[in-house]
Amino acid sequence: MIDTDESVREALLILDLVRGATITEIRAQYLEKTSREKFQYGVLLDEHLQKEFDKYHRAYVTLAKHLSEGNQASDLQYYPPDQVFQFHFNQGVHYFIHQNYIKAGEKFQEAYKIDKTSIPVLLYLGYLLLKRKNAYAAEKYFKEVVQLAQDNDEAWFYLGESYREAGELRKALTMFGTAKTLNPGRHEAAFKIKDITDKLEEKAKKTKKSSLIQRFFKKLSN
Repeated sequence: MIDTDESVREALLILDLVRGATITEIRAQYLEKTSREKFQYGVLLDEHLQKEFDKYHRAYVTLAKHLSEGNQASDLQYYPPDQVFQFHFNQGVHYFIHQNYIKAGEKFQEAYKIDKTSIPVLLYLGYLLLKRKNAYAAEKYFKEVVQLAQDNDEAWFYLGESYREAGELRKALTMFGTAKTLNPGRHEAAFKIKDITDKLEEKAKKTKKSSLIQRFFKKLSN
């Protein structure tokens, strides 16, 4: 059981707990709140969702630390696999939010070892590789998501980003188009489509112009 100083009292309120909550109750509330769909769909880039997630995570860390000092916290190795997975995933998200991408990658890899079909984990691993300018490695994870969930517009969008970074603009255009079809409200996909279309058209004009010049000089030489 725990006493309440100001930080602990605030953490209890955030997790909808009362004084005397046990580690089991704290853990259950924390996992319930952080496992909600809005935090699990894909890469957490929305600032408001980031703040909300981090609020729950910090509250849990505060309470777990308090209980650990009282020798009442349990070791992670005794948790069920699904909870161990969620803890690693949550830590990854926490580090991601705070832009510690190396630590985030380590935690997502730990989660990946437990569940290699987790769509959020695959998306984060791919996204982190894109941040590190490793488009070819990132492509692998996004393709895995597409195979698991063909209606996941986020996977199609980031697969498009992988191809764009690799210079494969026509493939990227197809991926962004699929993302836009699946989610018409995904405005960044529309921006990418326009940008790539403009580049391809400009490239086509230059190619045509170059071809005309070559033919002109060829006629002069004959």
